[in-house]
Amino acid sequence: TEPPKSYHTWTAIHCIAATLQRKVWLTFGSETIFPNMYIVLVGPSGSRKGTAMRKGKDLLDALQIPMTGDKPTPEQLIRKLADSSTSFKVGSELKYQCALAAFSPEFTVFLGQSDIKFLGFLTDWYDCANRWEYETKHGTKKDDRNRDEIVNLCLNLFAGTAPEWIPTMIPLEAVGGGFTSRILFIVEKTKGKTVPKERFLQEHRDLRDMLIRDLQ
Repeated sequence: TEPPKSYHTWTAIHCIAATLQRKVWLTFGSETIFPNMYIVLVGPSGSRKGTAMRKGKDLLDALQIPMTGDKPTPEQLIRKLADSSTSFKVGSELKYQCALAAFSPEFTVFLGQSDIKFLGFLTDWYDCANRWEYETKHGTKKDDRNRDEIVNLCLNLFAGTAPEWIPTMIPLEAVGGGFTSRILFIVEKTKGKTVPKERFLQEHRDLRDMLIRDLQ
């Protein structure tokens, strides 16, 4: 296929992170580190970001990994995270998580332009809080409130963008606020190679099936 090797490599890493969710972790002093990642493929139009990303999405779809689309509002994403609760066992202990993979071939559509509030949420969510709360107003009374709560949060973010869009999406306040330090920007200037006609043979189908089994 035509994408640069680095795009395929980081698509694969996203697939592993999105599959692991909070099911594995590393204890680092008093901190617990989960393997979630924010990965953004950066390149001009024609660098084949979307081609690489779709290969990964195909694997995650086969595994039925909970995923969100291109343009949820912050409130919709909060609700989807809260509703994504699943359980898993570690030994004999039953654990719960709210894990979601955000997939956006056009990062500017996902983020909007200079949406500081949304960027603040994404910055918070990167740390996989055991409990995250957000209070929203409903109705006209000042005391009429509803609290959304996410328990054992885990968000993986995978997106693509052209470099010229980055300043419109991420203002300087977000850079200073730590959002960009949480993102791995994978930058390429051109596609990897030219493939006049992509072939998908039985050997490739077999390899896809083996990859899915590995992730399972």
